[in-house]
Amino acid sequence: MSSLFSLKGQVAVLTGGTSGIGLGYAKGLASAELRQLILTYRSEESLNKAIDEIKQVNSSLLIDAVKVDFLEDDEDELVERIFTQSYKLSQSGSIDILINNAGITERFPFEQFPSDKFNDVLKIDLNIPVKLTKLFGGKMLEQKTQAKIVFTASLLSFQGGMLSTPYAIAKGALKQFTQAVSNEWSSRGIRVNSIAPGYVETKLTDSMAAENKDLVDKRIPMKRWGHPDDFMGPIVFLTSDASKYVTGETLVVDGGWLSR
Repeated sequence: MSSLFSLKGQVAVLTGGTSGIGLGYAKGLASAELRQLILTYRSEESLNKAIDEIKQVNSSLLIDAVKVDFLEDDEDELVERIFTQSYKLSQSGSIDILINNAGITERFPFEQFPSDKFNDVLKIDLNIPVKLTKLFGGKMLEQKTQAKIVFTASLLSFQGGMLSTPYAIAKGALKQFTQAVSNEWSSRGIRVNSIAPGYVETKLTDSMAAENKDLVDKRIPMKRWGHPDDFMGPIVFLTSDASKYVTGETLVVDGGWLSR
């Protein structure tokens, strides 16, 4: 059974992997004997802290990084840089796993939502993942890589939410994109899935937790918010042979929130 969950010899690219859920993903991949992890990062300090934490799980994992600023850099240039540098850094010359996790959110009433912030959310949470998938997926198909692509979706892939219109648009679209691309690529060796986190204690949810933590705790059947480490298992499942007949799915990891 352990061989089904092994990622031995594989190379993964992970955006937004230096904190929060992404760091949970990184630790999960490391625990499954991944050969090489390529992270995107903005801050040297956050990268070094993340590497230290990941190395505690697997000290022999090779970790490389591509410096980008998802908010400030030009969208197309950023995508091309991640793609080009990742294949240059890859020890095997291929990429086996692409995880589109980087994301932001902004909260305003829709009628008052600043246009620049609205567009920033769509850029980072939808446009960049779609463009990265097109570039990496094209190369994976060309190289006939038996690859896995995973997106970080959200409860708002299923629900409308409040004060988060562009986030709901982006995450709803990622769920549909997961299904659409899976339909085209799964017969050609690329499985495409998403993970939809529930309420998780990260920097992204700090303000929400301060306002609503007790209320949300009562609403979650497991009676607690999620932790980034709760995503170590799900990411290994979706990127390993344990899920070799799973594609086009959005795996909800929410402590039971949607079942209420």
